[in-house]
Amino acid sequence: MSQVSDTETKKRTRPIVKVVIVLVYLVFLFLLVELLSYVAVVHLFDNALGGKAERHLYSSIRGHELNPDYQRQFDTGGQRIHSDQGFRYDAVVDLPKPDSTYRIFLMGGSTAYAIGSQGRVYPDHPTLTNSETVSHFLEQALREQLKDDMPGVKIEVINAGVAAYHSFQHVLYIYETLYEYEPDLIVFLDGHNDFYNVGVTNPIQSYGYSSARMVDALNDREPFFAAHAFLRAPAEYSYTFKLASKFTQGLYQRYEAPNYNLTGDVTALERDFSSELAETARRGFLRNYKLIETFGAYHGFCYHVFLQPEVVFENVENLSAADQEIAQITRDWYVPGREQVMTRARAEFPALFDQADIPYTEIAEIAAPEHKGKSLYVDYTHLTAEGSKLVAARMLPVVIDTITKCETGS
Repeated sequence: MSQVSDTETKKRTRPIVKVVIVLVYLVFLFLLVELLSYVAVVHLFDNALGGKAERHLYSSIRGHELNPDYQRQFDTGGQRIHSDQGFRYDAVVDLPKPDSTYRIFLMGGSTAYAIGSQGRVYPDHPTLTNSETVSHFLEQALREQLKDDMPGVKIEVINAGVAAYHSFQHVLYIYETLYEYEPDLIVFLDGHNDFYNVGVTNPIQSYGYSSARMVDALNDREPFFAAHAFLRAPAEYSYTFKLASKFTQGLYQRYEAPNYNLTGDVTALERDFSSELAETARRGFLRNYKLIETFGAYHGFCYHVFLQPEVVFENVENLSAADQEIAQITRDWYVPGREQVMTRARAEFPALFDQADIPYTEIAEIAAPEHKGKSLYVDYTHLTAEGSKLVAARMLPVVIDTITKCETGS
């Protein structure tokens, strides 16, 4: 009787042992995959769990906005460079604004933001620190220049630049958030993202970045996008899911993300270029700045537009060897006709802004013979710290003049 009982017990326990072995095997396999995923995610992609490695968050109003938690070892040295308020600024911006503060916002795209380059086309370069941006150098210079004329006044230049922003997003940003900070002056460092897109008849509908693509993929029920969205939640806790999330994101961007006209129509060079540029400007950036002017009249701030530098506009004899190489890479990379469109448009901008009565200053070239030994560009339009310092120096007298006119009402 005992022998039968033992035999039956062994038979009953065998499946349990097998299940345990399988579970141990699966756990071991998962841990192995997790370890390999950790190596790939952390060391190959310079990412971490959660959303810290994402520069932007989706925004229901503006498409995307800065992620306060963004930090990557390569790009930021593992340090946060965005404030909790969503600015490229270290200090907390006081609300309400103190009476003794003159508050300036610098707005623009990735040049104002001061992004780096991650080596797809150009040499690697990390994103600039907050003390290397145009806004930082401008703030320091203004405080020094105006300390006698504006005694007891704290001058702030807050960087509200966001990569890939077009001018219509500046309108939304001011309308949504920035007016609450009571700016005295807003200066724009713009140009590359939407000034040269001749032939784009509806700039807002043509914009394709961030949530614009996401919403289209959601409406079309695209499978790779759905898989990526599903994996984002467990990617908060697992390197395996983080890697899978990045993989499906790549598939979505390659096969499902809509293609938009982001650079205009170079064949406009063969038609009435001036008329097409004027119409594009009227429907796009000129209209946006006039809306901002209306906001300014309502909320009590002034504004000024600066055309950002472009390496292809520089006299090659004034460039360092590194910047000459960047200029050549850019010319090889641009679609045929792109540089010609930019050059012709640049020549017509002063008249277009003047006709619209929009304050405008061009700083499309910053290199000079005395700068030949300095590297000013990271890539086609993004700047090194030295380049940022030169742009701030070019902006300085215009900004001081604008402050004077704004304060006196002239």
